Amino acid sequence: MTSADMDYAPHRRARTTTSGGAFGRPLVDNELHAPTVVDAIALNAGDATVTVLDEDNLGTAVSWATVHQQARRLATVLSANGIGPNRRVGLLGDTSTELISALQAVWLCGAAVTMLPAFTPGSRDEHARNVAATTADARLDLVIVDPLSAPAAQFVPARTMALADLVTAAQNADPSEARRTDPDSLALLQYTSGSTRAPRGVPVSHAHLVANIAAIRASVEYDGCHRDRVLSWLPLYHDLGLICFLALPMSCGGELVLQSPMAFARRPAAWLEAISKYRITVSGAPNFAYELMTRVLARDSQLDLSSLRLLISGGEPVNADTMARFTAAAQRCGMDPSVVVPAYGLAEATVAVTIAPLGAGVVVDRVDSLALESTGRAIPAAPGARVRHLVRLGPAVRDTSIRIVDQRTGAPLGERTVGHIELRGPSVVGHGWLRTGDIGYLTHDRQLVVCGRAKDMLIACGRNIFPQDVEAAAARAPGMRPGRVAAFGIPGDLGDNLVIAVEATGDDTAELRRDISAAVLDGVGLRPHAVIVLPPGGLPRTSSGKLRRAETRHRYAAEALTGTRERTFH
Repeated sequence: MTSADMDYAPHRRARTTTSGGAFGRPLVDNELHAPTVVDAIALNAGDATVTVLDEDNLGTAVSWATVHQQARRLATVLSANGIGPNRRVGLLGDTSTELISALQAVWLCGAAVTMLPAFTPGSRDEHARNVAATTADARLDLVIVDPLSAPAAQFVPARTMALADLVTAAQNADPSEARRTDPDSLALLQYTSGSTRAPRGVPVSHAHLVANIAAIRASVEYDGCHRDRVLSWLPLYHDLGLICFLALPMSCGGELVLQSPMAFARRPAAWLEAISKYRITVSGAPNFAYELMTRVLARDSQLDLSSLRLLISGGEPVNADTMARFTAAAQRCGMDPSVVVPAYGLAEATVAVTIAPLGAGVVVDRVDSLALESTGRAIPAAPGARVRHLVRLGPAVRDTSIRIVDQRTGAPLGERTVGHIELRGPSVVGHGWLRTGDIGYLTHDRQLVVCGRAKDMLIACGRNIFPQDVEAAAARAPGMRPGRVAAFGIPGDLGDNLVIAVEATGDDTAELRRDISAAVLDGVGLRPHAVIVLPPGGLPRTSSGKLRRAETRHRYAAEALTGTRERTFH
C-alpha cells in the first residue's frame, strides 16, 4: 500500500463556538461547515506583505492581495490542464512568492499539495532518488518545478510543468473563482522526514489543517496584526516551515519574511541578521540551529534581538544544554530569554501537539537518571544524584488530548511515569488514539516531557538508556560538537552493547575515541562497546538534517559505516 491509499477522513465532531473563531471570526457550530484555509486566505488577502530575501537579506515586499490575485490566475491555467478535485500536485522548488502563489492555486482548484524537497544534504543523485520515490508514492498528477530544481525533475515519474511557464501562461488568464472546499477533502500529503524509516505520506485534510492552525494561533497569541512580523528560513517541504511559518501567517494575512533554506545552509548567520534588520517578532527553528547560532553570537555581539517576543524551538528534540548556551549568548544581544518557547509536534498531528506557556522560557526538569532508567519514574533528583535534564514541552494545544500508556499493556499511566505517548484530536490523522513512537511522561500540570524514541532506546544491564543522553555526554569530549554524534545499540550478552559514531576532523582519532569513551562513562555510567570516527558528513541524515540512528545502526551491522573504530570488550 502506498501513502496515497491511506484513509484521510477526519473525525466529525462538534466544535464549541468561540468569539475569535479559527481565523478571528465566529465559527458555526458544526465542524463540517467550519472555514477552510482556502476561505481564510481569500478573506485576509490584504495589504500586509510577504518578502522573500536573497542571500544578502534583501528582497521586495509583495502584498498578500497581489500573491492571491496571481494565484487565482494560476488556478485558471491549472484547471485548463486538468487539475481539480481529487487531483494531487507536487511543488518542487526553492522558497519564492511564485511558489507560494502556486500553492494557493492548487488549493483554489480543489486539489491537494505535496511539497517536494528542493534541497537535501548529500549527493544530487540521492536527492533525485528521494524526489522520484516520493512522487511515485504520492501518485501525483502533476509536478510544478522551478529552474533550480530542474535537474531532479528528469527523474520524476509524473507529468511536469515549469513554474516559469505556468506564471507566463497565467499573465493573460482571467482570475478563477475558488471552488467550495469540503473540509474532509485532502489538503496536504505531508511526507515525514524518515529518521527511523523511509519517508511516508501523512494525509492531512482541510479540517485537520484548519483545526491545527486555530490551535497554534491560540497558544502563541497570534492574530495576524501588523505588530507581529514573522520570519522563517525553514523548508516548505517540512511541516513546521509549511504550516507554522507559512500557512498560519498567510491565512491570517500577517506580515511575513522568508529566507531560502539553501541560503541558510550556506550562511546560517543570515537568520539572526534578518531578525535584527527587519525587527522580527516571531521566528523559530529546530535545536541544531540554536547550536549554530550560539557560535554565531560568540563572533558577532552587535546584533539586536530585542524585537523578538516568540522564538519557537521545535521540529527535533529540544536539548536543555543547547538552549541554555543560546539564551545566554542571545541575552547579550538584547533578547529576553523568556521569549523562547519549546514545542513538540509530528506530521501525524498536522504539526503542533504541545506548545510551552508564553513567557516561561525553557523550563527544565531535573530528574534522577538512574530512577528514570531502572524504574520508569521521573523523580526529581536529590543532591549528589546523577541528573538528566529534560525540557518541558508544554501542555497539549487546544482540542488535543495526550495520554501516557504502559509500554507492554497499553494501560494509561499516572503523572511522572514513563510510557508511550498517544494522541487524539481534530488535528490528528486517523481514528482513535495515535501512538507516536515517542516515550515520555506528563508532569503534574499536564506538561509533556519527551525522553526519546521507543525504537532508539537501549536496554543494558536492566537500564533503559536513551541515545540522547549518550550523545550529549559524547559531545562534551574535547573537540566534539553537538549534532555530530549518533548512539545506538547492538545485541550483546547482557542486553544491548553501546556503539557511538561521531563526525570529526583531525588525525588523532585514537585520543578522540578515548576521550569520548571517558566522557560517556562519566556521564551515563556505561562504557561504549565501540567508537567509530567518521569524516564530516559521514552520518546518515534525513532531508531536514536529523540523524538517522536506525540507518546508522543498519550500516554498522552491514559493515558499511566507514571510519576508524575501536572496540572495547568488558
